[in-house]
Amino acid sequence: MVGSPQKERQVFGAAIGPRRSAATTVLLLILAIFPGPLFPVSLSFSAELSRASEYELKAAFLYNFIKFTEWPDEQITKKGEPFIIAVVGKDPFGAALDKVIEGETFHNRPIVARRFSRMDEAATTSQVLFISSSEENNLAAILRQMDAHAILTVSEIENFAQRGGIINLKKESNRVVFEINLDVVKRAGLAMNAQLLKLARIVKNKS
Repeated sequence: MVGSPQKERQVFGAAIGPRRSAATTVLLLILAIFPGPLFPVSLSFSAELSRASEYELKAAFLYNFIKFTEWPDEQITKKGEPFIIAVVGKDPFGAALDKVIEGETFHNRPIVARRFSRMDEAATTSQVLFISSSEENNLAAILRQMDAHAILTVSEIENFAQRGGIINLKKESNRVVFEINLDVVKRAGLAMNAQLLKLARIVKNKS
């Protein structure tokens, strides 16, 4: 288990801190007050939600997924090494992801974002892999490379979790929702906090 309910509330609430953007701050304030019922979070608080604001919110989701996931000990106890979020393909976040994780740590390791053009580099150095929508045609090959690695895979690609990924971020009717494939979580050697699973849609591989 990753942490107590009080710590979980803090992670989804104020842990990212006051230096974040206005859109991310609004998300975190909502989650701090009502972490369960309002998650997935409605994006309708802004009638003029921009693409940039959407990805600030999704970057905050990505950060919080880390806090609610357990990696094998050998992935966590690499002292002095950064905890890497890899982005493969066309980066939709811009500077938003770097701002969200700026100064943050996980198990005393600094969290950093890196962009990769080659999957072999990402697979051997990262703990989280965000697969851009630009890589949809390569998805099957990318996920095959992930089979032997304890990597949390996340994407916006349609039916990503049902196609063998772990977390699918989706925007539905001005809401951000997410799906989790528990079978793939187990195959990757990861574990997820029960509170996170309560907030997710649990899916299985498409037959």
